[in-house]
Amino acid sequence: MEQNMVCPFCAKAGGGELEMLLHMETFHPEEDNSHSFAPATGTPREQYADCPIEGCGESIPLAEIDYHMDLHLEEDRQVAENPNSQAVIQSRRPNTSTVAAASSSHRETAAEGQNANVEQWGKLLSLTAKSKGKDGEKRLGKAELGKYAHEQQMPDWLVTLLHKGGEVKSDGVISVLEQLLSQSKSTEYAYLCDPAVQHVSKLKKEGGFCGYRNIQMMISYIIGANAPGVDRFQGRLPTIFEIQELIERAWDLGINSQGRVETGGIKGTRKYIGTPEAQALFVGLQIPCTAQGFRDQEQGKSEAKLMMAVEQYFKQGVHRQGSKVTCTSLPPIYFQHAGHSLTIVGFERQQHGTANLLVFDPVFRDPPALARLIGQTFKHKSADESLKPYRRGAKYLRRYREFEILRLDSRIAVTSTVHSSS
Repeated sequence: MEQNMVCPFCAKAGGGELEMLLHMETFHPEEDNSHSFAPATGTPREQYADCPIEGCGESIPLAEIDYHMDLHLEEDRQVAENPNSQAVIQSRRPNTSTVAAASSSHRETAAEGQNANVEQWGKLLSLTAKSKGKDGEKRLGKAELGKYAHEQQMPDWLVTLLHKGGEVKSDGVISVLEQLLSQSKSTEYAYLCDPAVQHVSKLKKEGGFCGYRNIQMMISYIIGANAPGVDRFQGRLPTIFEIQELIERAWDLGINSQGRVETGGIKGTRKYIGTPEAQALFVGLQIPCTAQGFRDQEQGKSEAKLMMAVEQYFKQGVHRQGSKVTCTSLPPIYFQHAGHSLTIVGFERQQHGTANLLVFDPVFRDPPALARLIGQTFKHKSADESLKPYRRGAKYLRRYREFEILRLDSRIAVTSTVHSSS
């Protein structure tokens, strides 16, 4: 007997595949046009779906739905947690920044049975492959640029939202992570970047602007640490629209200019951006940076190379030594894998030998219970639980075979290398 399917856009339960296709064509023409239907035969392509959590707006590879939903559930748990139940504030730290914007409101959890339906309706949806532009040039498709890969202009309501909402940002989170890592029973040692970096999060319903939010986090370091290039930003983070202008201007200068051909231009659109665009922006502003790629088809090899590179990066930083947490003055790292980007703010080695990247993920905001600890000296009863949203280890990274990082560097010229093996 054919099992009922659930619409990925409105969660309406329907009949079989034919009924669901008809429903989507009738009630979700805009969303439906953002996908192509996979053929019954041939090479399977990466399949994506919109996150069902209200306000998230992310388009997630089906293979990652479970992990992504786990992060939302952890976010909900920490939002619901009594802020006084886990941490005892001992004193207020002087001269520390406070939260610049409120934490997110409580999100609705996913509908029951969501995971059971992912595989079914995932068979209907896939992202298009690369298409050829004029003169045979390669144009990226939805697999690289997201569901709005062919968009000419984002809708007016989103323009208004981005202009009015700006960004959600928090100062002082690094100092909280320092104390949590010091108190964590599972941490053997850890490194953290300069505490000037802000955690910049997405606005509710803004969609897939993660690349822009990570660029803003990198720039928050430049401004807060008075690093090379600080005069380019006049003491504030550039908006998404200003970042688009800076990238397009870099293309005009011939910096990673193939990006314009591959994307068809990004100004005023919701097309995803990645490491080449971030690099173009910084090089165009004469801010030196180093791009590095890790590619190996054998499972675990790219991950191991990435972890080694990140640990070595933090080890070479000028720092003050703590008991087991080393606080450096280094910039954060722009981090890209297929479909998503994050900002690496540290590295952790745990007691049993496993490693974690410590990240600011623009999809998720700092939990209220953690935000109240900013600027405080505290004793936490469950440090590992509070660190969960910031750790990315093997469970997360093993899904991928390719990674890219971009480091700001005032001492060396811009380079781009890829470590790979056949």
